[in-house]
Amino acid sequence: MELFGFLYFKLEKYSVKKKYGMILPILLIVEFLTVINPVNAFNCNLNTLDTNQTEYYINEDINIFASWELYFNPANEIAYIQIHILDDSDQIIWNSSKNNQIGTHEQNWTVNIEEFILDPRNNSYILFIKFFIFYFQIDTTNTMYTYLDTIEIKAIKRNVACELIRYKDHIKIGEKVSLIAKFYTESSESVFNLTNETIQFMTSFNNTTIYYSNYTTDTRGIISFQISSLTHLKLGQNFLIFFITNNRIFNDSKFVYEIFVEKNPILIDINKFSETLKKNEELEINLRFYYYFNQSLKPLANYNIFLKIIDNKTPVFIKEYETDKFGNLTINISQELFNFNQKSQKLIVNIYFNGTYFLDNKTLSLDLKLNQDVYSEINNSFQINFFSFISILVIILILFSYILTNKRSKSEKLLTDLIIRY
Repeated sequence: MELFGFLYFKLEKYSVKKKYGMILPILLIVEFLTVINPVNAFNCNLNTLDTNQTEYYINEDINIFASWELYFNPANEIAYIQIHILDDSDQIIWNSSKNNQIGTHEQNWTVNIEEFILDPRNNSYILFIKFFIFYFQIDTTNTMYTYLDTIEIKAIKRNVACELIRYKDHIKIGEKVSLIAKFYTESSESVFNLTNETIQFMTSFNNTTIYYSNYTTDTRGIISFQISSLTHLKLGQNFLIFFITNNRIFNDSKFVYEIFVEKNPILIDINKFSETLKKNEELEINLRFYYYFNQSLKPLANYNIFLKIIDNKTPVFIKEYETDKFGNLTINISQELFNFNQKSQKLIVNIYFNGTYFLDNKTLSLDLKLNQDVYSEINNSFQINFFSFISILVIILILFSYILTNKRSKSEKLLTDLIIRY
């Protein structure tokens, strides 16, 4: 029809009488072509716009589905549809290709959210999916466009979990620990390992950083490393801290594990010691001192050991000794030190090791009894023998007296008989 109007406008510029015979056939041809090729009016109807869900993790795909009808005259019109994804500032962060196919159509799009340029400092994002239609005429520069529908979705970061394998909350100084840290996320559908992600690790003592390093997770979400109680930790309470910060997919996370570094305890074997000391005996004590350093047995070689003997809370003997290269210590104390005159005497023998930076203090307390059984046995034996002797002597005297009495009686009887006879 526009072509017909254009021709009709030209017709007015010529003399009807001169040109009428030539223009009339042209008009008839145009009207005929118009009848056999009707021009389709521009029309677009959106039937469906949908997504597979409305909330996504940032490392998930958005599946978009749309069906629509589009009609226009390609001879003098241009029209197409396009999907846009916009952020909350109305900025386009993704768009599909143009689709200008005429008729009824449907299409799926898969969009990876990670491809968007998003601020890693945010934990969630609001996005808008819009179905746009664009239209303009070929002989004009005016373009018309609008969106027919909008879907609002939310993209969020994942929460991270950490599993620390071979972790111990107490270790001895000098000990080394090989640790495995596994980082993953959990959802109702599956477990997702953090692959090729940067993990910051540090050790802290008294609010001071002792060690800091970055590690990268493998395909299983694992980092492996070794810490030493000598170089990475201090004696006392320490903290192992893992960080994930400014990550596009995962929320900022911090995992803290407490670990105590303790001194190595001293162990003592008592090879020889008698709890009872008799007169004329020397006090002899034989001990072996040792400890474990990084899971290896070590003798307490050439260290000072202090001995203190206490009688009724009063020290009566103090002396310093030294272990040999094998950690052995032999103590000999003369019996002259001890007073055996008392009926009962109990002493306490304390053996001290004052410790070092690596080794803990150690005190061994032994009870010692001074035994007077030797004298008691002699006295008891003497008393028993004395009483036995006295008893025997009494019996002998009684028997002797009895015999004498009998003999005297008989003698008197004989004398009487003799007198009577005579």
